[in-house]
Amino acid sequence: MTIPPPASTKGFDLRVIIETALRQFAPWLAMVLLVTFAGYPGVVCVTPMAWLIALRVGNIVAWRSRSAQSSRRLTEAALAGGVFGFLQGILFAVISPFMGPIQADEWTSAIVLILIMIVVGIFAGAGLSFFTAYLNEQRRNRTVQ
Repeated sequence: MTIPPPASTKGFDLRVIIETALRQFAPWLAMVLLVTFAGYPGVVCVTPMAWLIALRVGNIVAWRSRSAQSSRRLTEAALAGGVFGFLQGILFAVISPFMGPIQADEWTSAIVLILIMIVVGIFAGAGLSFFTAYLNEQRRNRTVQ
């Protein structure tokens, strides 16, 4: 089975970056909100495991991108993964206060933890997404030859 090369675009395929990140984030958002409203806001602490969803983001972007250059598709995948990780970090920041009251002396630690989750989420999402997109590009190159 050979896959036709994607149609060329001048710049980044911004549509696929945003759309893929949002579509893959929506089920995670729904699950976290559902479990949080059921009384278990601690589910948001599973966010590092949910970073693995970025692997799927990389696959989708690599195959749906309209960019002709392999390097551009890889960059788009990394950007989509970064957006995805950022969204997960923001969700962590929003849900964290529902886990219980934060004492006055714990505010600094809580803010640092939230910032760490956002920054690491961006890099983890981008890295995992880039990795699977790279593997897809290698497979595509072997198929074309």
